[in-house]
Amino acid sequence: MSTRKVSLTLPEELLTRAENAVARGEARSVSAYIAAAAGSGEARTSTAEVLARWSSEHGAGTPEERAEAERRVRALFDRTDARLRGPGAA
Repeated sequence: MSTRKVSLTLPEELLTRAENAVARGEARSVSAYIAAAAGSGEARTSTAEVLARWSSEHGAGTPEERAEAERRVRALFDRTDARLRGPGAA
């Protein structure tokens, strides 16, 4: 994937969180931290779109089935977020 340098204005708290992640070795750089966060958000949007399409084609399912699907998706997000943060991340 190619990269391009840009300038961003971030809330102070988010910048501090990114800098702390770099200091702890959880991200290679502030840019890597922000890119991982953006990628994680894209994955969530894409997953939500896929689930919505599946529901429209196959039906919403019972409340229990929807709850189980939400649980599984949340677990997938957690694993994906941990992988994006890198080894040793909490």
